[in-house]
Amino acid sequence: MPGPIGCVAAVTYRCNARCTVCDIWKNDSRESEELRAEDYAWLPRTLRSVNVSGGEPYLRNDLVEVVSVMQRACPRARVVISTNGLLPERIEKMTSEMNDVAVRVSVDGVGEAHDRIRGIPGGYDRAMDTVRRLMALGVSDLGLAATSSEKNPGELRRVKKVADELGLAFIASAAHSSKIFFGDHDEDRPRSDEAVAEISEIMREQLRSRNWRDWAKAYYMRGLIDYVRGRPRRLPCGAGVDHFYLDPFGDVYPCNISGVRMGNVRDGSFDELKRRSAPEVVPAVANCEDQCWMVCTVSPPMRRRPLRPVAWILGAKLGRVDTSVDR
Repeated sequence: MPGPIGCVAAVTYRCNARCTVCDIWKNDSRESEELRAEDYAWLPRTLRSVNVSGGEPYLRNDLVEVVSVMQRACPRARVVISTNGLLPERIEKMTSEMNDVAVRVSVDGVGEAHDRIRGIPGGYDRAMDTVRRLMALGVSDLGLAATSSEKNPGELRRVKKVADELGLAFIASAAHSSKIFFGDHDEDRPRSDEAVAEISEIMREQLRSRNWRDWAKAYYMRGLIDYVRGRPRRLPCGAGVDHFYLDPFGDVYPCNISGVRMGNVRDGSFDELKRRSAPEVVPAVANCEDQCWMVCTVSPPMRRRPLRPVAWILGAKLGRVDTSVDR
C-alpha cells in the first residue's frame, strides 16, 4: 500500500489561549526540545495534507521556515495552519511570507460565547481581526473552524453564518478526549438534542449546495452526528496507515487520540517506524473503542475509500438515503 496521505503536525504545545475544552495549554511546553525546522524534512513525500497544529503554531518564531521545509518535503501536500487567531499582526506578517498555505481560524461562538470557551476576553474580536487581515492579504484557502461541545449549544450555526457572509470555508468538529493531546474532556463531548439538531441542519444545507466539496462535508457531518450519538464510525480507522500524528518533540503516533507510540523521527523513516511498531500498533488501532471523528483523521480514509461516502452522497441527493439523525 502507498504511504500515508494525512498528517497532523503539532509544531508546539505552547499556547496563548486558555480553552475550557482542551488542555494543550497546560502541557509541558519544552520549547528547547521542539523539532528544528529542518527536522520536518522527515515527512513522507506521499502526504497530500499536513495540518500544522499546536498549541498555537504562530508562537514559533521559525514557523515560516517550518512550513517551507514541509512544502519541499511533500510538494503535493496541502498545508493547513490551524490558529486561534489571537495574534493578528504576527499572523498577518508571517503568513505574508509563506507560499500557498491554507489557514483555519478557530471560532467556537460569536462574541462572548467564543471568549468564554477560549478563556480570553476579547478573543473573538482578535480572531476576526486576524480573519480580515488574511482576507486582505489574499489568502484564498481561508476558513473558520468551530468545535461543538456541551458549552456552546447553538453556536455552530452562528459561526457558519459568519463564515457564509464573509465567503469563507467552514468546518465543524466536536470535543474529544485524548491522553496525548486534548486531555480528558468526556464531559464536554456534545450529547444534547440541540447539538445534533444544529449539526443536522448544517449537513442538510451542505447537501443542497451545488459544490461537491460541500457534499463531502455533509458526509463528514453525518458521521459527526454518529459520534455525538455514541455510534460506530462510518469508515474504518486508517490510523498509522492512512495518517499519523507528529508531536512537537518528534514522537510519532497513529493519530492524536491513540497513546500508542510508533517511535521518533530520529529513529528512521515512517515506513521503518510503522514496520517496527506494527505488533503493538495494529491491534491497538483495530481494537480502539474511541470511535473518534475529526476532519484530520476522516479525510484520509474518505480519500482512500471513496465508494461508501460517494454512495451515501448520491443516495442523499436523490432522496434514497434516510438522512434522519436517528438512523
